[in-house]
Amino acid sequence: MRHPHHSLRERVGRSLGLFAGVVLVGSLGSSCNLDPVHRAGVNNLGDEQGGLYPPESAYHRPGEPCALCHSAAGPAGLQFVLAGTIFWGPDRYDRRVNKAYVRIGGPEKTTKCFVTNCNGNFFVRSEDYKNLKFPLLVSVERVIDPGGPGPTAEKSIRVRRMSSHIGREASCATCHILGLRDFGSPGQIRLYDTESEVDTAKPPIPAQCPNVDEPPLTQCPEDRL
Repeated sequence: MRHPHHSLRERVGRSLGLFAGVVLVGSLGSSCNLDPVHRAGVNNLGDEQGGLYPPESAYHRPGEPCALCHSAAGPAGLQFVLAGTIFWGPDRYDRRVNKAYVRIGGPEKTTKCFVTNCNGNFFVRSEDYKNLKFPLLVSVERVIDPGGPGPTAEKSIRVRRMSSHIGREASCATCHILGLRDFGSPGQIRLYDTESEVDTAKPPIPAQCPNVDEPPLTQCPEDRL
C-alpha cells in the first residue's frame, strides 16, 4: 500500500508540472505565432532566391504574398496593409514594372498613390494610408518617364484598372498567383494581356536591382509639390 504522503507529494508534483506547462505555452504564445495555418503558409514560401533578387530587401520575393510575413503574425518586422508586384505581361517573371503608379481608392472617397520600385514591388504601411478601409479599387499606370522633364514625360504607356474590388486581402498575390491562370486566379498583375504585346510595345524593363535600397522613389504626379 502506498504511503498517503507519497500520494500527496505526487499529486502536488503533477499539478505543479501542469501549471508550469501552461505558463510555458502562454509565454510562447506571447512571443511566437502558434497558428499552424500561418506557419505552413510562411514555410511554403521556401528560401530566398539570391540569384533572382537581393534577399531581405524591398526588392525581394516579387510576385509572392507580401503580407503573409509582413503582418501582425510575422515573422517580418514591417507590417503592410496592402502590397504586391506589377508585371508587364502574364507569363514572364523577369518583366516587372518599375516606377508604376499604383492608385488605391477606398470607400470613403480617399485615394492614395504609391510607386513600384525597380523590382515592381509596392507596399503600403498603415501610417502611409491612415484611413484605408476595404473594399478597395486599384488602378496601375506606367508613363514614359516618371518624374522626368519634357512635355511627354508623363504620357501614359499603359493604364489598367481592376475589374473587381479588393474585399479584405492585403497580399495581391494571394489571388494573383504566379504561373496560374484559371477560374481560381487571374494570374500575375500585368499591364498587357500577352507577352507578344509586350514585345511589340517595347516598354522600359529595368535591369537587376542594386544590392542596397535605392534612393527615395519618384512620387506620383498628384503628390509632387
